[in-house]
Amino acid sequence: MVSTGGRAVDTLPTLPANARAAEYLPYDELLPRTDVFVTNGGYGGVQYALRYGVPIVTSSGKEDKPEVAARVKWSGVGLRLNTETPSADAVRQAVRRVLDQARYRTAAQAVASSMARSGGMEQLAGIIDRLSSQKPSPESRQ
Repeated sequence: MVSTGGRAVDTLPTLPANARAAEYLPYDELLPRTDVFVTNGGYGGVQYALRYGVPIVTSSGKEDKPEVAARVKWSGVGLRLNTETPSADAVRQAVRRVLDQARYRTAAQAVASSMARSGGMEQLAGIIDRLSSQKPSPESRQ
């Protein structure tokens, strides 16, 4: 599966017979059935993949993407390709490595478990409510 990120699917070159393309992908439906997530390192997509314990292969693009890619590598949940435009062979090798080495899936699943235990938005809302109801200390006003 490949997403164009909103561009028309017919702007893509001819795809292999086993490939499918869409303007957008329903991550909540797709990622639980995914063995590896190949991405440009966008924060949202990486968070979705990790939510489902899917290991990642990421390039290093612009904006926040190099930082996201560095964290993918550092945490052991996947591989970082140190270029914005990796070759097909580099992607193929990285995907094969992630699929062949269980440590990437194990690390991604550990992050998924941690995310599930964190309490999500409900926990965050509680923290914000608690902090916003506290009076600021005199030291914090300086």
